[in-house]
Amino acid sequence: MGGFARAFLRPAFVFILVAAIVALLIVGIGQLLLSLHPEMVEHEISGLAATVREFARPELLTALVLSLVVLFGGALLARPRDEPRPLDEPVAIGERPFFEPVTPPPTDEELIRRGPLGTWANIEPGFTLYARNGALAKVVALLPGEDEYGKSRRGIVYASGLYGANDEMWIPLEAVYAVYPETGSAFLAAKGDEIEHFGWNLPPASFRRGQSMHTPLPSF
Repeated sequence: MGGFARAFLRPAFVFILVAAIVALLIVGIGQLLLSLHPEMVEHEISGLAATVREFARPELLTALVLSLVVLFGGALLARPRDEPRPLDEPVAIGERPFFEPVTPPPTDEELIRRGPLGTWANIEPGFTLYARNGALAKVVALLPGEDEYGKSRRGIVYASGLYGANDEMWIPLEAVYAVYPETGSAFLAAKGDEIEHFGWNLPPASFRRGQSMHTPLPSF
């Protein structure tokens, strides 16, 4: 029911509400101008008096006044402001600018690179993955290696991004060049903004969500 309401009921309600408001405005203004239309007189007027009477009709003057009010109100709303207002500030909720990039805190290499150097086998859930520009993700699980499109991978690190990075990452073990088990950290031979470039934001094809790229032939 939630999907049906979001896809059909809400758009239909908005359309009906907007149509009703527009119809009320059109009918209301039309009825106002018709009620101001002068009554027909039996004798005809010609010359300058007829021209003046034609342009000095109450409904025309009312329509002109309403148009000027709308134009004047739009001009007031569109005039340049001396100081930015709350809606002009580049923030959504809070004090940090909306488009300001989230940068990880500076990394103290001496505290992280401490203890004996480990191997890929020492990586465990909870380890922190560091890119060249700082902390990138937390290890969630280790997946076995596989062959994908002719490429052999020794293993995949399933991780969750930190500081606004991708929520899910599938990083091959070959990208890890240093592991420090004592501090629970591992270092990647990549920058933090290269996740999409390497395709690490997509799961392996063997368990990728959605329709399979190679569907089996239908049985007879």
